[in-house]
This record gives sequence, structure tokens and C-alpha cells, in this order.
Amino acid sequence: MFDWETIRLPALAALIMSPMHAAFGLHIIRRGVIFIDLAVAQVAALGMAIALSLGMEPHSSGVYWTCVASALVGALLISLTRFKLGKVPHEAMIGIIFVLGSAASIITLQYASHGQELLQQLLDGQILFVQADDIRKDGIIYGAMAIVTAILWKRFCARSEAMDEGGVRSTLLDFVFYAMIGVIVASSVQVAGILVVFTWLVMPAVIATTWTKTIGRALMLAIPLAWVGSMAGLYLSMVADADLGGWPTGASIVLVFGVLVLLNYVVRLFFRAPEEEPA
Repeated sequence: MFDWETIRLPALAALIMSPMHAAFGLHIIRRGVIFIDLAVAQVAALGMAIALSLGMEPHSSGVYWTCVASALVGALLISLTRFKLGKVPHEAMIGIIFVLGSAASIITLQYASHGQELLQQLLDGQILFVQADDIRKDGIIYGAMAIVTAILWKRFCARSEAMDEGGVRSTLLDFVFYAMIGVIVASSVQVAGILVVFTWLVMPAVIATTWTKTIGRALMLAIPLAWVGSMAGLYLSMVADADLGGWPTGASIVLVFGVLVLLNYVVRLFFRAPEEEPA
């Protein structure tokens, strides 16, 4: 049964968090580093796992800042490993960081009370139980990130369009880009979980870029898609299978976005532009 009071704060959290993920997701798609969000989210989750294993409360400032510090370390590693080693692509190095972060999180949570339950929370998130204080904090963080993104947007776009190895300046700009993703992911992974964070970053951007090659135009489509998919997922989680108390919220959001991607793919097959037709 749908209950607006139950879904009000989760909906507000999704409205605040999902647009910034969608914006950065467009650059991730263009740069071809699809798994960077998973890697950064997993490293942030490792920081959360370490904090929880040390006995910190799940929504404490100590857990948050440990997540942020871990995400920034992950961002630094990713920006420094973008230089190719022979024919080894950057995506391979990102995948290694993700796997190592996952393994370390699993081992670390063995030392925390209710470790398996906490591991599930890292994946699926707890957005349905988000508090007003969390939303206020995230609103400030995401507002600041939006301002910085607006200032650096043209530079980010230029860098995403020409991903040569470059020099120190390019590496520094990459670190700023990945560090901002790290801060955003560290703020959202506690609430939404790794799966939803990945979904917000990638799926709206994938749909938008199938219709336009311009990042600016794609942004105008990706943000509404992020909102619509999030709201539909929250609604589905509450009304589906009422006998079981509804579906898990994070999984429902991911499922809705997956259906949107599939439908978009089918529609796009029938509405190809002439230059997109296979030879």
C-alpha cells in the first residue's frame, strides 16, 4: 500500500542526489571508464566497513568522513593509474581497484557486529530509512558540488572529448573530477547503497547518450530520467508484493532503470538516424 509519509524523505533524498550522479555519469560514459563509479563506491564502502568494524555508529560523522577519505584515496589511485602500461587499458586497473575494495570490505566486516547484514546494506542501501538530518547534510554537500561542477563544466567536457594521456595539468584535472565523484559517492553510498549509486551514474547517461552526442543536451535528458526512475522505483518498492511488505527499495530502483534502458534500446532500434544505420 502506498504511503506518502513513508516515501516523502526517500523521494527528497533521491531528488537531491540523482542529478549530480547523472551529470558525472555522462562524462564517465564519454571517457569509457564505466566501472569507475563502482570502484570509487566500493572503496568508499571499504571506509564505511572499517569505521563500522571499529564500533562507530552507521550514521555518525566518523563513518561519513572515513567514507570520504577512502573515496578520495580511490580517486587518487584511479587518476594516477590512467597512464597505460603497454596495452593494458585503464578500465582493467579500475576493475582491479574495485575487486580489491570488495574483498577488503568482506574481510573487514567479519570483525563487525552483524557483518553480513551490514554487507547487505552496503549493496542495497537504506534510502527508505533516510533521516531529515541526512538530507540537510547531503543538500549542502551536493549544492557545493553543483557550484564547483558548473564552474569546471567546460573543462570537464573538453577533457572528456579528448582523453589523451596529457601532462601534469590533465592529471590534476582528472583528480579533481574523480575526487568530486568520490565525495558524491561517499555521501550517497551510505544512504542509497552501491547498486543504486552505480545505477544513477550509468543508466540515465546511457539512455541520454543514445539520443544525442552532445553532453550538454544529454544532461537535459539524463536528469529528468534520474528523477523519474528513482520515483518509480520507490513507488514499486512499496506497492509490489504487499504480503511480503514490499520489495527491497534499492533493488526496485535498479530494476526500474533496467527496464527503462531495455525499452530505450528497443525504441532506438526502430528510430535510428540514417548515419547510425549499420554498413
